[in-house]
Amino acid sequence: MAKRKSLTALFVIMLLVIVSIAGCKKPAPSGSSKDTSYDPAKDPLVNPPQVFQAPPDDLSLINTDETLYLQLDGNPNTLNPLFVSSLYEFTVVDVLYDGLFSFDKDMKWFVNEDMVESIEESDDHTTYIVKIKQGYTWHDGHPWTAHDVVYSWKQILDPQVPCLAQKPSVEPITECIALDDYTVKFVQAEPLATREWNLLFPVIPKHIFEKEKKEHPDLKTGEYYIKQARFPVGSGPYKIVEWKENDKIVVELWDDYKGKKPYFKRIVFKIIPDTNMSLLSFEKGQIDVIRRLTAQQFAKETNSETFKKVGHKLWGTQWALGYIGYNMDGTNPFFADKNVRYAMTHAFNITLFLDKVYYNLATKSVGMYHPESWMYNPEVQPLQYDLEKSKAYLDKAEWFVDPEDGWRYKEIDGNKIRFEFTLLMAQGSSTAPKMAAILQQDLKKIGVDMKTRTLEWSAFLEKIRKHEFQAETAMWGTGTDPDTGWNLWRTDQYEKGRNYGGYSNPRIDELFVLGRKEFDVEKRTKIYQEIHKILYEDQPYTWVFNAPILSAINNRIQGIQFSPRGIFGFDPSFYGWWVPKAPAEMKQQ
Repeated sequence: MAKRKSLTALFVIMLLVIVSIAGCKKPAPSGSSKDTSYDPAKDPLVNPPQVFQAPPDDLSLINTDETLYLQLDGNPNTLNPLFVSSLYEFTVVDVLYDGLFSFDKDMKWFVNEDMVESIEESDDHTTYIVKIKQGYTWHDGHPWTAHDVVYSWKQILDPQVPCLAQKPSVEPITECIALDDYTVKFVQAEPLATREWNLLFPVIPKHIFEKEKKEHPDLKTGEYYIKQARFPVGSGPYKIVEWKENDKIVVELWDDYKGKKPYFKRIVFKIIPDTNMSLLSFEKGQIDVIRRLTAQQFAKETNSETFKKVGHKLWGTQWALGYIGYNMDGTNPFFADKNVRYAMTHAFNITLFLDKVYYNLATKSVGMYHPESWMYNPEVQPLQYDLEKSKAYLDKAEWFVDPEDGWRYKEIDGNKIRFEFTLLMAQGSSTAPKMAAILQQDLKKIGVDMKTRTLEWSAFLEKIRKHEFQAETAMWGTGTDPDTGWNLWRTDQYEKGRNYGGYSNPRIDELFVLGRKEFDVEKRTKIYQEIHKILYEDQPYTWVFNAPILSAINNRIQGIQFSPRGIFGFDPSFYGWWVPKAPAEMKQQ
């Protein structure tokens, strides 16, 4: 079973609520106390062999009438593939839309042979001609054609359409032309190492979205497009049949789907943001999967007889990280100065955080790339917790302690400014408040007052998109190629991308261009390793931890695969999951 992805392989922003361990092959020792001691490698509930059993070729052995119940951390804001930004939005949208290209668990790009009849690449690697198989339709029966591909490309590049995540990878495509109804020609101005990934953008139905383009050129506002964002006309194996706000989204297998069909007749996405309620629902058999348990749940709360009767735990490496990001665009008086950012990182006792909050299941992050990724630079050494160094950096930045009240101040334009800032957090995170509490205590010791503000996810995202924050904490998953960082770190992405903090470094801008153009694997690796090194030296983030897979899975489900993106978000993901028929069911045949 192959899942056909229609979305660009981008970094996905997630809440810090995600639990974390990293270096899953060698769990870290507990360190400080018996209470926090836990070794997942010795837990009999972790990664039993049967959960990885591939589906048999004989469909008579599979119960294809099953319903899969998946838990979502929050209510999606949209199901329009151009505008998705959270992992739970991507998860739902992926089952509703099909695409010409995809990538596997090892993040290797491939052609969707179910939809593509042929593909030709020019000798100079700038042109692709793709012939689409006839017979594919949208859920309303309208043909899926090359005109949909061209229309989608144009909308992504339209400055009036705010699809920030998609634009950078599509911009290298200078021409996208329908040679006929089922043949599309892609042209890129120069040969790029990312040329294949640039083709992997979401395709929306032209006949649906062009209807009110003149009235609402952003394809987002207005009653018509709001409806499309809730009940879209897709082309994937599932059609949406119900969306009950803050409760569930139900999709059912589309009978007319021409590709290989997944093994579940329907999927119910249960919206349960509360981690305790998620675990309770799992133990009652009301949901089949918790994609991310908290560290406390994984280590301490899933060893009961109740849990054992229902499910197992999944533990594996994924390339995801938690961070604190700083707004460096000059709208606040603090974080444009690198000395201050160094002071923040030196003031965070990450070791204590990992011990007390994550039971030493997590490891400290050393920059943007995961230690097991090919672009990781082993020469980068983490900044250590050191309050004296933190004080020295603040003194260097001319933030001095006032002996009268103990807080730090700086004179700016004749005004005495107190070092007092707000850390923005997303609602629903069980760990961000604990992290903030640890950091607050140490910052207070060095004369810095950090306050916190918690916002609902959509409001949080809106604030950071508009750069209306001083510091924020969240999490990034990984893209399939480090070029996806273009959208995060280049100077020109402050206005049109996801460079929320206003980071700017001319060498980083240059290196991302070089990374796109370099075909030699060894040379390309060195480019991104330099990016890794420079980013860590500039400290636009305090990189906190690497987060692995910590999931719960119902006993009846098999076919799980691990990826750097976790257990979702690649091909086949849960399209390859299956439930064996019970012996009684097979006897009845």
